[in-house]
Amino acid sequence: MVKYICIWILGILLPALFPGSGYGRPIEMPITIDYPFLRSLVISTAFTDPQNTALLVDRAEGCRRVVVSEPQFFPEGDFVRLETKVDIRLGARLGKKCRFRIQWDGYVSLVLNPRIDPALWRLGFSVVDSQVYDSQHKPAWIVGLIWKMIRGKVFDYLSAITVDLGPPVQELKALLSDVLPTHTSETVKRFVDGLHPGRIRVDHDAIRIPLLAELEEIPPSKAAVPEVLDQAALNRLTRQWEDWDIFLVYLLTSLRSAPLSAEDRAILFTALLEARYGFVRELDPDTLTDQFVQDQFIATWTAVAPVFRSQRERETTTGKLLGYLSFFTATDALKSLQAIGSSLGLEISRNGLIRLAGLMADERTFTWAYGAEVDADLRKTFDLGNAPEIQAEPAEEAPSVDGLIVAQFERLLKRLLSDIVPVCWASGEPSEASLETWLVSRENVDAYIPAVQKILADAAQKALQRSDAEEHQRFFRTAVMATAWQESCWRQFHAPNGQLTYLRSYNGTSVGLMQINERVWRGLYKIDALRWNIHYNVAAGCDIMNLYHTRYILKKQAMFLRDGHPDPELVSRVLYAMYNGGPGELRKFLARHGQGNDYTSDDLFWKKYQWVEAHDWDKVKICLFGEE
Repeated sequence: MVKYICIWILGILLPALFPGSGYGRPIEMPITIDYPFLRSLVISTAFTDPQNTALLVDRAEGCRRVVVSEPQFFPEGDFVRLETKVDIRLGARLGKKCRFRIQWDGYVSLVLNPRIDPALWRLGFSVVDSQVYDSQHKPAWIVGLIWKMIRGKVFDYLSAITVDLGPPVQELKALLSDVLPTHTSETVKRFVDGLHPGRIRVDHDAIRIPLLAELEEIPPSKAAVPEVLDQAALNRLTRQWEDWDIFLVYLLTSLRSAPLSAEDRAILFTALLEARYGFVRELDPDTLTDQFVQDQFIATWTAVAPVFRSQRERETTTGKLLGYLSFFTATDALKSLQAIGSSLGLEISRNGLIRLAGLMADERTFTWAYGAEVDADLRKTFDLGNAPEIQAEPAEEAPSVDGLIVAQFERLLKRLLSDIVPVCWASGEPSEASLETWLVSRENVDAYIPAVQKILADAAQKALQRSDAEEHQRFFRTAVMATAWQESCWRQFHAPNGQLTYLRSYNGTSVGLMQINERVWRGLYKIDALRWNIHYNVAAGCDIMNLYHTRYILKKQAMFLRDGHPDPELVSRVLYAMYNGGPGELRKFLARHGQGNDYTSDDLFWKKYQWVEAHDWDKVKICLFGEE
């Protein structure tokens, strides 16, 4: 009895006395190689002759040839089946001709047991069973020289195929040092040095090689967590999220020239918008945490990973394929570590993201900047075409702020009601004179409202296809005007304390007449133009609304039918909800609307939609100045 008590006490004391002695939490991180990607890896190393073939025998000036091609991998219970096409030509060269020629075309299928060399991290296969098929893919009985060639050349060659997993493992080890900053270098070294392969699993979609090790957990902090972050902490977490957003854009634009389907583009576009809207929602109550960025990293990668894996299978260069496998392995490892929780001290750091970006095998330089310009590659990835143009306006001498109101009314009468409504800024810093044109007051409001109405109507029309029916055009114009009304009371600028500036939302993320969120639409539109150019702001807002309508609502139009026709109220309400909160609002709005739990903003928008339909423009004045 005393013996067992001593053993029990030692089991408690040893981890505390010797924290680096192997007592830690078991960690499993998978290397996942799906079968199409495995095929690409094998082709890049073992089928390197023209048209993805391997010439095994080439003698007598082509009279004796054995060629294998078109390898395919499939799961076969606990094993993997490799099937390849075989072309055998056997003959003797007599003079200039091949004589006594024997020809056979068919397929060889090998059932393989995957195994891994733990010292070299090399994936190999041993043959468990085999089968030969004729050219019609029917079982064939082969004897003589043909069988000798198949058994001696084809089987030996195929069974000797290996995949080098050393680079992905080494890259993962390097990454772990960057994402476990709360651990000592000695602890991380013990962790990575202890990595070893587990039992290989053959699943229906992929081969998975577990990487096993133990990592000491970080004791929970006893410091009280503040209910609301102070400004310094909020700034730090905001920069951390911006780092992640920079990386996400780099990741997505690596597919800018890939042959993406419309569905692939929708997955990528939705993932970016949901990640950015998610940050804006978290920013409102100042509840950002380190865990938020980690959770978003994993959720976003989980959403886009199938697109990346399917596209990378098209690659044929061994180095690039191993780079992609390293990237997939690293991101899957982060997912595994994050799932365990905060006790491991995981942090998605800038250094870690830079290292991940380096694995993408992209020829571009990774520029670390949270830019405000249009990213042509990002728009190309989503097939968005060109961003709205910024037109020039003649420069004017800027009046003083004191003379602002007097000058406005005269300019509006002369210019805003003309057929051509000028833009306020094209490039460089905007002049005060050009900005004041669009500063509304009680004195100029009767000219201001029809001028803005014309800008909205023209931009809505331009955003639509010419073939759109008049009924749809009318619906879209109404939705645009109601959205702008709800978002900004049709204001691009205001002058608090006599200082003229662009309108900005309460949380500092959305700007201008259409209240376009700068963080959400960064890279897709020019930020300065959204702030200072009323035409550009409205054009971008119409563009965004049209994207939501065509790429989301019309794809689900069966959900919006009433008596066999689209319900304009439901469609317009959903469109506004998405404009405000992203693609996820489509289902969220339908759920709350069905339960009668509409947000106040939902109902306010619908009122304005009805006012626009009724041409009740006087109510814009109430929005601008309050009740008379």
